[in-house]
Amino acid sequence: MINTVTGPVKASKLGTTYIHEHVIVHPNELPAFEPYSLTNVDKSSREVESFVRAGGSTIVDLTPLNFGRDPDALYEVSMRTGATIVFTTGFHKDAHIPRWFFEMGDAEIAEVIEGEIEHGVGELHLKPGVVKVGTSLDAILPSEKRAIRICSSVARNAGLAMVTHCDKGRLALEQLAEISACGVELEHVCVSHTDLTLDADYLKRVMDTGACISFDHVGRDLEGGDHERVSILAELVRSGYGDRVCLAGDMGKKSYLPAYGGKPGFAYILTTLRDRLLEHIDARDFERMVRDNPQRVLDGYES
Repeated sequence: MINTVTGPVKASKLGTTYIHEHVIVHPNELPAFEPYSLTNVDKSSREVESFVRAGGSTIVDLTPLNFGRDPDALYEVSMRTGATIVFTTGFHKDAHIPRWFFEMGDAEIAEVIEGEIEHGVGELHLKPGVVKVGTSLDAILPSEKRAIRICSSVARNAGLAMVTHCDKGRLALEQLAEISACGVELEHVCVSHTDLTLDADYLKRVMDTGACISFDHVGRDLEGGDHERVSILAELVRSGYGDRVCLAGDMGKKSYLPAYGGKPGFAYILTTLRDRLLEHIDARDFERMVRDNPQRVLDGYES
């Protein structure tokens, strides 16, 4: 069963799923992160409605601790739209790790994460369905290594999946080595943003570990029709990696969402991008990337 903002749901009932998005975000680092501030429930609901109309079912909001997470607002969006929404516990990269993290011991930090999983978050006591960790550009800093160790152990013991932040798509292999050393089964780990490298061979090496990748920066090259990413996805499918790719948009920015005045929006993957991909891959291959693969990752495992 997967924890969602409206209660536990069987993985098989998640339907079409984006494994890395941001629906409601209140970044602490304002005004620098104002473009990433998605705080209007009405607008975010309209955006999610477009996703549902396009055939979408579930969105995983990967906003972690100390980056403006708001599970209660996500509950409101879910109730308005009918979409299933999963939220996360855990941490972003070093730049966004909360100050209290550095003032507490490992066991104390683990208790915070465990408490969220067991007792819930916010006024509604909602429970997270995934655990997040992140790393900085070309370096796993001491705080990040520590967060990976703590969060991986908690995720393993709770049987929850992990979804990570790879800065510019790099260090996925290094992340996975750290996570695996903590006893986490990599088939329930999804490393994000790796498509930013535009390196199909690298992506294959990452997936050879047993982990999935979140191919989540589509929609950034609208003039070029996402040609390069479509080509890479087609190559990955032809090479037998279609069962390790989770397709999402990571559209946590006003300029990406029509409801906030941007484009292409949450519906893009299931409409325009799908049509372009189906010129190169089968519909079943596309369904794996937006349905089967994220479901398998999120399903967790017996601890």
